[in-house]
Amino acid sequence: MKVIKPLSLMVFGLVVVMYALYYFVEPRLFNMDDGPYYSKTYTGPIDTLTASSSVELKRNGRIKYILESLLDQDKEGSVLILKRTDGEILWQKRPIKTDGSLGPVEVNQKYTRARLFGYGGWNVSIHPKHQESGTLYLGPLGNFRYFYHSW
Repeated sequence: MKVIKPLSLMVFGLVVVMYALYYFVEPRLFNMDDGPYYSKTYTGPIDTLTASSSVELKRNGRIKYILESLLDQDKEGSVLILKRTDGEILWQKRPIKTDGSLGPVEVNQKYTRARLFGYGGWNVSIHPKHQESGTLYLGPLGNFRYFYHSW
């Protein structure tokens, strides 16, 4: 029977604490943009929505998810949809900004990046029509966390 050394436990505990601080605190601590803003689940049909833009979310060089922005002509806004690579839809969300309209939101692959190689989630570059550009934060399992936008 092998005994785990106390130093190994301390190092592992330190790594877990640093990951948690980076994941939960970093986006809010070093951010001078407006937010955080959240989302509302979209339950309407997506067949009538027009595709606007999409980004591939990669982990270790492999595509893990695809995030699409669809235009909703009736509401003059966007619906964000996260899909697996096989096309299964994980969620449909409408970004909500309580103090003004976002308008149609486009996502941009060029400035999208993985946090901690995808194990810390992704920062997705967003470009609302009625506001300045910003960043959408997704969790490592693809969950919608929140977004900020420049003022």
